Amino acid sequence: MGLLSALSNRTDWERLEIFTGLLAFPYPILQSPNVHTTSGYYGPVERFLNEQGAHVDYLPADFTGFEIIEKKRPSRVVATTVSVPDAEGYVTFGTHGAAVDVPFRLACRDKNRLGIAEVNPTMPVVYGAPAHGDNKIRLEEIDVYFESEQAQIEVPPPEATDVEKKIAENVLSLVRSGDTLQFGIGGIPNHVASLLASSPLGDFGIHSELISDGFLKLFESGKISNRQKGIYDEQSVFTFALGTQPLYDFLDERKGRNRRQAVCLPVSVVNDPHVIAQNRNLVSVNSGFMTDFNGQISSEAIGLKQYSGVGGQLSFVQGAYASEGGRSILCIKSTASASGGVGGKKISNIVPTLPPGSVVSTPRHYVQYVVTEYGVADLYGVPDELRAEKLIAVAHPDFRDGLKAKADEMNRLYYKR
Repeated sequence: MGLLSALSNRTDWERLEIFTGLLAFPYPILQSPNVHTTSGYYGPVERFLNEQGAHVDYLPADFTGFEIIEKKRPSRVVATTVSVPDAEGYVTFGTHGAAVDVPFRLACRDKNRLGIAEVNPTMPVVYGAPAHGDNKIRLEEIDVYFESEQAQIEVPPPEATDVEKKIAENVLSLVRSGDTLQFGIGGIPNHVASLLASSPLGDFGIHSELISDGFLKLFESGKISNRQKGIYDEQSVFTFALGTQPLYDFLDERKGRNRRQAVCLPVSVVNDPHVIAQNRNLVSVNSGFMTDFNGQISSEAIGLKQYSGVGGQLSFVQGAYASEGGRSILCIKSTASASGGVGGKKISNIVPTLPPGSVVSTPRHYVQYVVTEYGVADLYGVPDELRAEKLIAVAHPDFRDGLKAKADEMNRLYYKR
């Protein structure tokens, strides 16, 4: 945002602490020796800055936790980008009400704190739910604001690999007409949306932390009705949008297509498992790196190296688990390259036990469907000693015999079978 660009012109910082998540650009200020950055989602920019020696820490917290932390340990300054004011003097938080909506309002109301807004005409005007502030605030309530025309970040849909396409096809077998959908980020969810757009299925609802171009494809194909959700009927609910300009143009109420069909609510509402569970047939589609025979999912780190963040995966897994007719789907590629690149030794992502130091993102007692390119493992109601059999069936064929031998050994040692 423009504020970080402007602050980069200063070099006299004694100590500046910045809390952020999924940075869009490696602003020079973030590499200043007296600037300490804490990120709640370790994306590509954070990883780059870390490699460059910048002081960038990761804070393990789910997306809702960002808002909770800001309430309990409020920052002196809360900054965000907003749309230009409408005829009544309101600006909206646009495509990212997310975890900034509530903290920003609180900062503006506190005489000892500052709410700083970048008023930007490229930010879409997006409304929310009146009960939760409608994703807008009066310009006169903001402590400090400045104008900017910096373009919104565009993220084109990632092209799915052949393996990801096969996983997406297997996911499709678990989706039914009338389901309420949540998609994570990446090639697999985007390809699932593409397949659904051209399938005979439809009458879908949307309740998702993120919406991207896959959502727009579903909407334009006439697949989204939001008629059978059970909560926020007739509306697609999200807390931030990340995609290309056509998506932003659709969401922008000034363009005349949205008409409150897609609304942006605070993350504490959208990602609340109890709210998620009120949607009927909530289908949650997310990805992981690795799973063990217990069904524990490691999704955010590779070994000891932080790769992304907690995000909202567990919140939606829990919500889908409790939803009437809900299904939680976790997608994992059956193998990975040990070197992390092309030509490295192939290793299985289904393992007897997670490697030491692995981070468990989703615990075994919430995991339902694990999907690889080789099929679907349904772990719902399956006891621990029988889970290995289900998971080995969807492992890469090259590793199945070895995994089976290890499972037999574990059964003899621990389950006395």
